[in-house]
Amino acid sequence: MRRPAVRVGILAAGATVAATGLALGVPTLSHPPATPPQAKLSTGVGSVHIRTAAFTVDSYTDGTVHVTWDKSQYFQDHSGLQQALREAGFPVLIREGVFCRGPQDNGYLDPSGVGPGVDQVMQAERQAGDAVAFIFTPSAMPAGEELFIGYLSPSQLAVTHGQPGSVERLVPTGVPLTCTTQAPPSQ
Repeated sequence: MRRPAVRVGILAAGATVAATGLALGVPTLSHPPATPPQAKLSTGVGSVHIRTAAFTVDSYTDGTVHVTWDKSQYFQDHSGLQQALREAGFPVLIREGVFCRGPQDNGYLDPSGVGPGVDQVMQAERQAGDAVAFIFTPSAMPAGEELFIGYLSPSQLAVTHGQPGSVERLVPTGVPLTCTTQAPPSQ
């Protein structure tokens, strides 16, 4: 007659484990966790979808802005790209052959030409062929700052051999920037 007591004890222990799992939010096999929805092209007010020969700019439902271009078009239409990103709500300043930094910036760049904090607002993705995509996150931009992108001019690229081909750093808005035509060192 000890068997029923053992079964009751096992059932009670199993019910306790299940209740604890539910209380702690541990997923069960019958109810797998929901995955976050994939970001889709936004069609809401203020969304941007721009196609040019040099690039595409698209707003997504998760608040990000995706820019895609072919590497052969990388250095064309800087002002158009700046305008499109700003229209999409991403604060940016783009120049060619000029490299700017803010008053408190120590000038550090990693070997690819990227300054501190840029990885929080801009991520790169390789696409098929020679296409490159950058994902910009306007909500991650610190207040009072914008992304500075300084493309190297053809003569500067000849010196650096394309490494880096551009400089990206966060700079403050509303204050004078220190700018130079001196390209970053070749990496």
